[in-house]
Amino acid sequence: MPSKILVADDELSVLKIVKYYAEKNGYQVDTASDGEAALRIFREASPDLVVLDVMMPGLNGFEVCEAIRDVDMRVPVIFLTAKGDLVDKGMGFKLGADDYVTKPFEPEELIMRIRTCLRRRDAFPAKRKDSNVIDLGDLSVDLSSKTVVVRGAEVPLTAKEFDLLAFLARHPTEAISRVRLLQGVWGEDYIGDSGVVAVVVRKVREKIEENPAKPHHLLTEWGYGYRLV
Repeated sequence: MPSKILVADDELSVLKIVKYYAEKNGYQVDTASDGEAALRIFREASPDLVVLDVMMPGLNGFEVCEAIRDVDMRVPVIFLTAKGDLVDKGMGFKLGADDYVTKPFEPEELIMRIRTCLRRRDAFPAKRKDSNVIDLGDLSVDLSSKTVVVRGAEVPLTAKEFDLLAFLARHPTEAISRVRLLQGVWGEDYIGDSGVVAVVVRKVREKIEENPAKPHHLLTEWGYGYRLV
């Protein structure tokens, strides 16, 4: 059964080209030209992935993403917008976006991003019926109750420690840059020391790893960022 994709954009030309290339690559596509329609179709069709423009009439893409995340933390969301500055990217990642593609874009690149997000989701499905629980071996992250269980025992984390771990858990095995973590966890308005990321990573490791000096889950990508496996 083909994966279902919802594409929301107020530009008809964008909807047509994304729909054409997505269907050409075997996906089933629904389209919406505003935020309200996007949310209605999301509730009715339960798509496997959502592509959202940021600037839409009515509800904008950020508001739609936030509403989607209220009911489903695991469906991949890709922002597609002409506003490519870091402020918007930071907001998107903070709301739980999986990827960000700026206009003008190559349709095949967008299809590649869609394929990657779906493959990652399929490779790491939640083991429980609750779609807001992400299980990675002996590590379980509950995005609804904001609890973490490691080797059968609940681990107490501060709010920021949980936010960082949850951000990584939404992108299992993907190397996430320090800049992207800073934007997604601390927000676009944060003006402090970027070294705070490494400090919180160290604290998380002390709580979830059997041997923090030789981490099994939260790995360092030297010179780039971190990966949760």
